[in-house]
Amino acid sequence: MQNQFKNLTNLICLMILLFFCLASVLFLSNVILGEDHPDLVRAPFSKTFLKYVEDKKAGEIGMLYTASGHSLGLTPHPFDISYTNLITPDFKASLPANYNLRNENKLTPIRNQGQCGSCWAFATMGALESSFKPLQERDFSEQHLIRNHGFQGDPCEGGNFYQAIAYLARWAGPMDESDIPYTYTSYDARSEVQKHVQNVIFIPPRSGPKNNVLIKEAVMEYGAVSTSLFFDDSCYNPAHFAYYNKEIKEGPHAVAIVGWRDGFSKNRFLDIPPGNGAFIVRNSWGENWGEAGYFYVSYYDSYFASRDLSAVFRKAEPKVNYSDKYQYDFKGMTMPVGYPPSMVAWMANIFEARSDSNLKAVSFYAMGSTNRATIYVYTNVETGKPISGTLFLKKTIYFYSPGYYTVRFKQIPIKQYEKFSVVVRLNTGGWEYPIPTEMPIEDYTENVKAGRGQSFISYDGKHWSDIVKHFKNTNVCLKAFTK
Repeated sequence: MQNQFKNLTNLICLMILLFFCLASVLFLSNVILGEDHPDLVRAPFSKTFLKYVEDKKAGEIGMLYTASGHSLGLTPHPFDISYTNLITPDFKASLPANYNLRNENKLTPIRNQGQCGSCWAFATMGALESSFKPLQERDFSEQHLIRNHGFQGDPCEGGNFYQAIAYLARWAGPMDESDIPYTYTSYDARSEVQKHVQNVIFIPPRSGPKNNVLIKEAVMEYGAVSTSLFFDDSCYNPAHFAYYNKEIKEGPHAVAIVGWRDGFSKNRFLDIPPGNGAFIVRNSWGENWGEAGYFYVSYYDSYFASRDLSAVFRKAEPKVNYSDKYQYDFKGMTMPVGYPPSMVAWMANIFEARSDSNLKAVSFYAMGSTNRATIYVYTNVETGKPISGTLFLKKTIYFYSPGYYTVRFKQIPIKQYEKFSVVVRLNTGGWEYPIPTEMPIEDYTENVKAGRGQSFISYDGKHWSDIVKHFKNTNVCLKAFTK
């Protein structure tokens, strides 16, 4: 009996030993084969966006007009960007106490959006037009943007700056106002794209009334800055065209910053803020509103340029800069993804060349406070293997603010029907979701489609996975340009 018990004990010990050995082998195999990798997750949803979707389902569209009957129209985007409040600007002492683009011939005439939720389109085009002044006088079509933004929603239901940037980045516009004038009811006429937008700089939300340096520098260097606020008539003093809102969250509206006055008296506002100072802001309610279409927003406004990224356009390029573009992300970045807590990730697209040409540039979003991007280009790649074939380029570049960027390099010849890949390693300081993606989002981009063999992701640049295995109908936002 004792021997039988001893033999049973030995057998149990042997089985336990074998179990741990097998578990160790499986663990090591997973590590070696790259199967034991961190989870790919998407960025947090914006609470504002989730509420917006819920309200629409309930038939509550939200505030479309002010009490005085002026149209609004700014809608939220899906992902949360509150992390950008962590950015600390590099303060410069050379900024003037007063600056006004109206005195610099850097603004086009004031427009009127009428009874349509198109403020976002006017803020976008006003900023883009300003970037060309005074050397070029341009007037781009807001009508074409609101009818061809490509997202869900009717032309006058509203939109946001990310939708506008996606439209511009895929070269759907801008069109000339003279070809497609603004009426918000007429059909589009035939027109040609006038410029290629290749770079958009995002300015982080203000963290307080004194956190204005980045906005001021952008206005002086690039022109008008498109931004957002909550507008309510009860916060506006028409006697001094002065606006200060410290608590009302209704009425999302898009406008453009065109200057500032540090000494603008706090006593000009209906509700007196803690201190002096105001931004000069361009509106889209016609010249008969405000100071010939402009007004002043207190530095102490609780929501102005403080709840979302603002945007400024570096001068768009002539449309002959490139002859063709390769892309899968027609609606741009709808949801970043990554491998938290790491701020490093890899993304890649495999394209098939449509003709003999020269690859000259790539573009992507980089959403960190500081960004380090290393770009690789492979030619003659195999299907589904983004780092196969011949490595033709490796280039590292830094971006010191969030944005949409184009990176140029020495031309790379590609042959018709040849598969080539663009690979980017992104380190987005301050942001755990480095990979910008276009994916289906309820009531936003439900009709997005993607196929296998297009976009790939990796946590280490060695072990790659097709992104549609993780998220259906998803592509990375990574374009290539040829000449």
